[in-house]
Amino acid sequence: MLKKLNLLTVGIKAALLTSAVSGSAVMANETGEVKKVERIQVTGSKIKRFNLTSPTPVTVIGGVELENQGITNVNDLLASMPQASVGLSPETTTNLIFSSGLNTTDLRGLGSERTLVLVNGRRYVPGSVGGTAVDLNNIPTSMIERIEIATGGAAAVYGADAVAGVVNIITKKSMDGIEVDVSTVRPEQSGGEENFFSITGGMEGDKLSFIASLNYTENKSYTQLSRDFVRTPVNSYANPANTSGTDGIPDRIVLGHPTALAYYSEGGDFFTQSGFDDNAFNNHHYTFDANGNVRAFDYGLGRLPNPGVGNASRSYLQGGDQQGDGVFGHGYKDFFQTPLERIIASAYGTYQLNDEHALTFDFTYSNTDATTESGPAFFRHTIRRDNAYMKDDMAKLLDDNGLTEVTLRQANEHLWGNRSYGQEREVFRTSIGAEGFLNDDWGYSTYVQYGRIEQDTIWEGEILTQNQMNAIDAVEYNGQIVCADRDANDNVVGALAGCTPFNTMGATSVTQEQLDYIGTTATRFAKHDQVVFALTVDGTLFELPAGYVAAAFTAEHRRESVTTTPSDNMAKGLIFGNSSLPMSGEIEVDELSAEISVPLVEDKFLVQDLTLETAYRYMDYSVTGGDDAWKIALNWGVSDELRVRINRSKSVRAPSLGDLFTPNSKTFDSGRADICRADSIEASGSEFKDNVIRNCAADNMPAGWMPTDEWLAGGSLPGYIRGNEHLNNEVSNDHTIGVIYTPSFVEGLDFTLDYWAFEIDGAIEYFDRDTVQYCYESSSLDNPFCANVVRNEQTRDIEYFIDKPINAAQFARKGFDFESAYRTDILNGFLSLKFTATYLTEATENTTGRSDGLRVKLGEMKSPRVKARFTASYTHDDSSYVLTTNYRHSTVESNTWTIEDNNYNDIPSYTTFDFMYKTYLLDELQLRVGVNNLLDKAPPRNPFAFDEGEFFDVKGRRLSLGAKYSF
Repeated sequence: MLKKLNLLTVGIKAALLTSAVSGSAVMANETGEVKKVERIQVTGSKIKRFNLTSPTPVTVIGGVELENQGITNVNDLLASMPQASVGLSPETTTNLIFSSGLNTTDLRGLGSERTLVLVNGRRYVPGSVGGTAVDLNNIPTSMIERIEIATGGAAAVYGADAVAGVVNIITKKSMDGIEVDVSTVRPEQSGGEENFFSITGGMEGDKLSFIASLNYTENKSYTQLSRDFVRTPVNSYANPANTSGTDGIPDRIVLGHPTALAYYSEGGDFFTQSGFDDNAFNNHHYTFDANGNVRAFDYGLGRLPNPGVGNASRSYLQGGDQQGDGVFGHGYKDFFQTPLERIIASAYGTYQLNDEHALTFDFTYSNTDATTESGPAFFRHTIRRDNAYMKDDMAKLLDDNGLTEVTLRQANEHLWGNRSYGQEREVFRTSIGAEGFLNDDWGYSTYVQYGRIEQDTIWEGEILTQNQMNAIDAVEYNGQIVCADRDANDNVVGALAGCTPFNTMGATSVTQEQLDYIGTTATRFAKHDQVVFALTVDGTLFELPAGYVAAAFTAEHRRESVTTTPSDNMAKGLIFGNSSLPMSGEIEVDELSAEISVPLVEDKFLVQDLTLETAYRYMDYSVTGGDDAWKIALNWGVSDELRVRINRSKSVRAPSLGDLFTPNSKTFDSGRADICRADSIEASGSEFKDNVIRNCAADNMPAGWMPTDEWLAGGSLPGYIRGNEHLNNEVSNDHTIGVIYTPSFVEGLDFTLDYWAFEIDGAIEYFDRDTVQYCYESSSLDNPFCANVVRNEQTRDIEYFIDKPINAAQFARKGFDFESAYRTDILNGFLSLKFTATYLTEATENTTGRSDGLRVKLGEMKSPRVKARFTASYTHDDSSYVLTTNYRHSTVESNTWTIEDNNYNDIPSYTTFDFMYKTYLLDELQLRVGVNNLLDKAPPRNPFAFDEGEFFDVKGRRLSLGAKYSF
């Protein structure tokens, strides 16, 4: 690093030690002489300054805080910060295919795609092919110097996607020696263990300085049933006392005893063993015994009445010790955490050409493996009377009821096994740059950067759907059991060539030949390339009476491209529930930006200094066209104790490659009935009921319409996810107003209070099956959603929906951030206290595409009014004691709740405590012992929250052990 720029590190460290956010930074040389710090750069600006004054709020997290928490992943720390929440994590991706194991952060709850993550002020390759969010799994924790979180005006400085703000991860640039760190986390209850190892080393020479590291982390999975609060779940069911949507009686109530609750459906859902559709059997189910003979269905502890509208075909079963047939207990084959293994190799170096110029290079290679698992593929088979495997007892049952075929529903785990989705991601990123001084007033920084992620997905336990249908339709033909070849009238005319017949009625095993014909694996190989060229020059333009006008000018070119290659069975849609077509897309963007800092007043009454901060960025996208972002801010130093900052800005978010170019990919959405079915409309208490009646009629649904396919209407509705090349950029209007107070009468104490507001229009949103609801709840069928609902022309059943992104959402978030720190000497030691909190005053969104679709989310589970974090650290001699408290305020599940909905809307507040003890046994050897979730706080006992790993600690109390040796 250049000698002049070396002073930046000293200035930053001084600021971190004092937690100062304003005022002059100083450093001491070896002789004790105090000198002014040279220009330094803070996140949120590319202008190097003579102090840490920033016009926008910046929260600084030292790398040591990861160590103090026993944390080996950046996202685990960011998730506990009041300004942020989890975007994706191993706890939230247990049922996701292409995102399993990802770790992304989400500032202000506006989505990971609206949070720009930088490494050393530069963009990082996305964590998932086609996306924009950075996977924090790829950041080596042993290399982190500090993390800076900035909000307000960030897009004008750094470009698109910094709508909610910027997380800038600053890495160590050099070290002299070698450091080995090992740690492990052991939960009190089984599963979820973590193991970590790193070795970091480097040298600091006259010309060459570098640092390199190798990190290895293993996060083991654990099932939901491994946790005691899930083994005694808080469940609910449809209230049998409920008579309508206007009787003042809750539709759903909490189950009165802690048993597993599960269901099967007389209309067509599946259960663990084979069973007959009972519509023709006087409301009785049948299944098979171990020998394949028909027997009556065992209802275990019996049914729970469930007259819920839209679920009229379903009967719920009580679980417990007598579960009977067809029961999936809560947590069955569900995981709380995706297993994740990662290894990261990284390096950073500087070669000093002379006192004025230096070359820089960095390199990162990361490999992560994650696997998600779901239940077995589930089916509804048609078994004809002429099936060659049908036993006499089953044949008699059909004959007695005058049937020529029967429907069989099954999910035979013991035949095909559970489905699993393995993800291997390899990330390669490198850059070469130069930085230095053009003259005494101007400096420069330039670099070229290349990054790639390769993402390989393997589906196991899959079924070739048509092959299975062929194999099950087994008949006797010419004295042999074969797969039936039928004519248009359903008559057998021969045998299907290459088909292996299979008896699914009571089957407990399959032959290898049958498995080869019916079972399969599928793959998808994908890659995402990113190339960046950038040049920044910064310095002083001229001098005004109040000081120098400083500026930074940046030119940047970025190209991103993506390709995906699915296997043939995926591309042709041959396997159960999944299909994916090849994708290819590219986007280029050219950007020019200018940032100018103008000192207006200095050393006047009530104005120690007053500076105007401006920035403007123009962006030209190859797909969405030209756009701009800007900010204007005032930074007012009232006195040595008080500073005020005001910021107004415009930010943008560009659509990702996945938003633009994703080809048709099969999906399923379940759990809701067709909004146009007569019984749903009749019992609806919705404010949009009149719109639904009018629009359903206008869409050729006759009066009293009911779907002909109950399985489809009330079960898993098929859909297709696809991109939209007609998207526009999102636009956000941002405001921040803040004060920084450092009272002179209490040394070591400071306060920061910032008001912030984000209002996003034309937000890009995927609507899933809500596409159907918003289509018919709108004022007319002329809306962005109805074109994405495809119905059968004759029956009017929904055949599928299309889930593509649309610029049809609005989001608003407003609130206050408060931060205070206090440092003092006490009892021959050093005490440091830090309190950070966010108070949310507004959280609204409109994701309906309707002008009257605004919904208040403030105070709901995803948007608590208050989140806070308090850390107390006491250091004495060679030992440190750190206590951390995290708090989230009480919430509700829904602000639109009425007593008609349920009797459990309220969710209580939640507080956890973590403790860490660190000591040095030798000058070179540090030992750490900690306990996370010290009081073993389980999630709130509420049906909506008791197993919710996104907002609450589901891992439980756990011991953290670590050691670090330096030499």
